[in-house]
Amino acid sequence: MTRTVVLADDHALFRQGVRALIERDFDVVGEASDGNTAIRLAEDTTPDVLLLDVEMPGPPTEQTIRTVRRRSPRTAVVILTMHTDAVLQRQLTRAGASAFANKSISETALRQLIAAAQPLASTPPDDTSQRNQPDGVLTERELEVIRMIAQAYTNREISTRLNITEGTVKRHTTNIYAKLGATSRIDAVRKVVRLNLLET
Repeated sequence: MTRTVVLADDHALFRQGVRALIERDFDVVGEASDGNTAIRLAEDTTPDVLLLDVEMPGPPTEQTIRTVRRRSPRTAVVILTMHTDAVLQRQLTRAGASAFANKSISETALRQLIAAAQPLASTPPDDTSQRNQPDGVLTERELEVIRMIAQAYTNREISTRLNITEGTVKRHTTNIYAKLGATSRIDAVRKVVRLNLLET
């Protein structure tokens, strides 16, 4: 039986390219440009594999993965991203990601990954209280964002300088607040100063 796949990435051109590469061997049953749509499609179609980008509008990636794993336990979540951050990979693995691939992956390797991907044996618990506790560990991109926030850059200015969307900046800011237990930009900056995270 042909494996089913949902593609989740906020860049339509990238999704179209991946679809063209894999649809000869797999059945692409849906495309999503944000985390909430990815969750809905996973629940509605219960695909064998969800190819999920890290930087998308919607809930934090960890929350998206956990929700997908609860609502569609048979789905293997494969992270397809440009990031190689080891800390981020550990966080997403704990959330329930089955595998990771860089967006520079070859066509053959991508097909092999989709063919072999299996869901985790158990579904990660929906531990909201634990997930909302600050862990003090920021990804490199989040550190870039908070450093620019500390310099009073607006979301639009940050998005321009980092070549990401304003929605992605807002998502990073939300993640930063959650990890640091911060309630505002000023509070977040104060906390990273105490943690000596603003040094370049």
